[in-house]
Amino acid sequence: MNAYAPVTDASAWRGAAIADDPAWISSLTAAEVEDLGGALRSVQARGIPTTAITRADFPLPVLAPRLAAWLEEARSGRGFFVVRGLPADRFTEAEREAIFWGLGTHLGTAVSQNSHGEMLGHVFDQGRTYGSANTRGYQTKARLDFHTDRCDLVGLLCQRRAKSGGLSSVVSTMAVHNEILRTRPDLVPILYRGFHYSEREAADNPSGVTPRPIPVFSNHQGFVSCRFIRNPIETGAERRGIPLTEAEREALELMSTLSAREDMRLDMMLEPGDMQFCNNYVTTHARTEFEDWEDPAQRRLMVRLWLSFDARRPLAEDFGEHDGIPAKLAPETAVLPA
Repeated sequence: MNAYAPVTDASAWRGAAIADDPAWISSLTAAEVEDLGGALRSVQARGIPTTAITRADFPLPVLAPRLAAWLEEARSGRGFFVVRGLPADRFTEAEREAIFWGLGTHLGTAVSQNSHGEMLGHVFDQGRTYGSANTRGYQTKARLDFHTDRCDLVGLLCQRRAKSGGLSSVVSTMAVHNEILRTRPDLVPILYRGFHYSEREAADNPSGVTPRPIPVFSNHQGFVSCRFIRNPIETGAERRGIPLTEAEREALELMSTLSAREDMRLDMMLEPGDMQFCNNYVTTHARTEFEDWEDPAQRRLMVRLWLSFDARRPLAEDFGEHDGIPAKLAPETAVLPA
């Protein structure tokens, strides 16, 4: 594959083509739920805290064949999958969280999600304003544009749905790559060259930017990979005092427009107990704005995992950080909804 050839494997899908295909949804069987329940009871009996659970602590012999298939799908197939059927009425939220973590240990190794070293994130509206200092989008109820995270695989567990909104969307960045190559090949070199990113974490220099451009698309050893987070790209240009060119802005806008296009994206509403996993190199994900419940005990709550695969994807040296966010500050305890 040359640098600008189209991606032809299963990761280059279009939402309209697979929306009615049940293959990307896996429903847990009764035996598999019992398997998860047995592993949970074992760690509970030994008093192991959730984030201290290891793969050895959480054996899943019944679920093992499907776990292997899901991992292969994430790494070499469509690049995402959804697991349904974890009974919200059988397990408490804390138990579902432990099951989510335990299942995740079979898919990869957890990495830090922020400068405080948080390994298991809680995604809910903290009453913050998106765009304000030291605020990340997941701490608000605002719409989150299509983006990647700084890890191999991102997992979300739905604990509670919002009153309205909060729709989850996934898009194949490989299909987006192919569409840009087909319709605007003149913009492809810009995306392969990449952009400087602003350093967004509180522990980083508030006026800092990445020392070199990070490619949106990169081809290394025949693997096309994507990293795309538009806001820090635009902020990085402002901090450098070097405005983006018209062609660069056009390339970024095309990435956003194609990702959000109805025939490209795949929309889903995650229900309590649902788990979604996405490969950050071949997909981006987004969320619509939501309206929450007045009762704190009902408010929307997602639990998030950032995982590194045991067998890593070949990535060029200039691809940027993908092993989580380095922990530079003291641990922080977030106040969760009731």
